[in-house]
Amino acid sequence: MLLRRLAWADSEIRQGHYVDFRTRMLADNLPGLEGLLVGVVGFGTIGTAVAQAFQRMGCRIGFYDPAPRDVAAVQALGARSMSLRELLAAADVVTLHVPLIAATRGMIGDAELAAMKPGAVLVQAARGGIVDEAALARHLASGHLGGAAVDVYSTEPPGADNPLLTLAGEGARRLLLTPHIAGVTRQSSALLFRSAWQNVERVLVHGEPPLHRVY
Repeated sequence: MLLRRLAWADSEIRQGHYVDFRTRMLADNLPGLEGLLVGVVGFGTIGTAVAQAFQRMGCRIGFYDPAPRDVAAVQALGARSMSLRELLAAADVVTLHVPLIAATRGMIGDAELAAMKPGAVLVQAARGGIVDEAALARHLASGHLGGAAVDVYSTEPPGADNPLLTLAGEGARRLLLTPHIAGVTRQSSALLFRSAWQNVERVLVHGEPPLHRVY
């Protein structure tokens, strides 16, 4: 949606700007996903699944993670390990999948956003506090970034003074906001229930250890 400016186009058409905005989209030669470099920050279970989805759409994969969870998956994807700065400078899409810990708080700030490739898109579906929201707003307003999709916020719900909510004009059009719901679907809820029930059966019926242990 961000690379092709689909939500932005929807707004412009509703305002009667069909011809002008379509002409602008054509002139800007907007990209699809095929052949783009997607930079995955955090190559754990979620980051790996996201990388696999992007690869199925024809993307190349780079990643930043000092200790990727599944080395075999890295090799199967042909994913390239990169430093964070190298990844930010090269990737057309940067997608964040790290936990919020001391080492990741403020991980993507003004310097990191400035290092991103002009026109690149940032996907923030990890945890609020990893991205400096004021810096992100500035880079959207300046036109340096092609867009950002944000599902999590430093404070939830975000206050009216959140810099992302005060964006106006084209900066606002480059931003897609969702309410911390990126992983919530009917199918994902059914999967969680089935997995929990299977674990109950494994332990109580078959005497086997549960799957997906987190401790």
